Amino acid sequence: MALTVMPTPRRNSQWCLGRRFTRAAALPWVMLALAIPTARNVGAEPLVASAGVLSRLVFTDNLLLTTRRPEPAMIVQLMPNITGGRSGSRSSYRWYYGPSALFYSGGNSDLNRVFHVLQADARVSIIKEYFSLQFSANANQNLVDPNMQTAGFDALGNPDAFAQTASISVAPVFQFPLLRANLATVRFTPGLNYVFAAKTAEGARNAGSTGSQSYLTIASGDYFSRLPWDVAAFSNIFNNDNDNDNDNDGISNVTGTLTYPVSAQWNIQGLVGYEWGQYESLSEPGGWRWRVTPYWLPSRNTSIGLGYGSRYFGADYFASINHRYKKTVVTMTYEVVVSNARTALLDTPVVDFEDPFGDPITNPSAEQTLSGSVANPPLVAGVFVQYQALASITQRFGRTTGYLSVNQNRWDYQSSGIQVEDRQGSLFFNRALSRRTQAEVGAQYWLYNQFAVGAVDFDQFKIWGALSYQVNRRVSGNIRYFYNQRSSDTATQSFDENGLWLTMNWGL
Repeated sequence: MALTVMPTPRRNSQWCLGRRFTRAAALPWVMLALAIPTARNVGAEPLVASAGVLSRLVFTDNLLLTTRRPEPAMIVQLMPNITGGRSGSRSSYRWYYGPSALFYSGGNSDLNRVFHVLQADARVSIIKEYFSLQFSANANQNLVDPNMQTAGFDALGNPDAFAQTASISVAPVFQFPLLRANLATVRFTPGLNYVFAAKTAEGARNAGSTGSQSYLTIASGDYFSRLPWDVAAFSNIFNNDNDNDNDNDGISNVTGTLTYPVSAQWNIQGLVGYEWGQYESLSEPGGWRWRVTPYWLPSRNTSIGLGYGSRYFGADYFASINHRYKKTVVTMTYEVVVSNARTALLDTPVVDFEDPFGDPITNPSAEQTLSGSVANPPLVAGVFVQYQALASITQRFGRTTGYLSVNQNRWDYQSSGIQVEDRQGSLFFNRALSRRTQAEVGAQYWLYNQFAVGAVDFDQFKIWGALSYQVNRRVSGNIRYFYNQRSSDTATQSFDENGLWLTMNWGL
């Protein structure tokens, strides 16, 4: 379910499915082919795969999410999909792909489109323990900019507020012992990547750029088991999205970490390093950093770490809480990172392959909406300091499962000084009424504030109820009603919406 840079351009297009279909629509097919290893996987676990077609009929009383003259409409969605995975000693991979065709009723046929959902990850060992290859690729509908157009929690209503995005990364991994394996191990990963967006907030169409994310790590071995340490270097090079300047921007750092075990339940981790950047900024983009983080491990199911330090832009806070016991899973993280929208698209997963309890999800289409994301930063150029807090609680009560998630971000843009706060969360309960029937109720919220002249601030809430029925092993149905409301001081950014989804999942 949705909570965890606009329309397809008309140039260089071809006819497909009765609609003009651009290179952006074909890109995920190429990425999928690159992301799946072809080497023989000797001794691998059996292939886990499922395929099917999701068909959905959507009714809404406010298609374009407007305040004045809301327009009712019907949407037909067809989404063939396939997912699979394999894990072995020499290679492993998992992937999901689903092209979603949307057809809008009445005079809104100009909104008809195909968007792609893709998540693929793969690892191939070429020389065991010394050389391997890693691949990853994703594609999704991502929100362009909340200041430009109103948007719901998915890309079905007012789809022009979203853009097709895609990314692919390839990284060879070299690993070898330093003198002896029990002393230290060196790991070097010079990764290359490509990120694409059909449109950005600056108005660029078919915006794509190459880049690299490279890591070098020297980690201590068993010889230093009483005082483990590591030295790490990281470099993120990317296009600066400025047509008048062919130079690239970059973010780099070098850090050293030392962990001192105080007792079986306590240890203290110290970090020191230096970071520098090559990007437009109102202040010096780099300097020394340090952080001290005590960790408490009261049991093998629980770990808590709280850290404090300093970086060139201010205080550096860190928190990590993980607890898993029987029917309860609790996770919470708080971290400060230097990033940009391009890196967020590259590193953010689109499809969940496991539930919070670690059980595999073999049919993501049946358990996730996979209809776009509003959790990404606005698709604008520029580096920002991101203050991110993520928290989730999952609890099983017999036949009922409850899930609470909170995602809070603050993006401080370094070139403009603009600060954006984005807070989103969801709460839902799912109950098995019988062997074939399940019911669900839930709520979502979205609070958005941008501290700039002429910026849009809003509060948005959504509630829903759903009932699903498993007809047989291959066919399931779902009916969902929701109410979506946004309140804003900007009149054009307020709206109300009632919606009904009728879904059939057909397994092949």
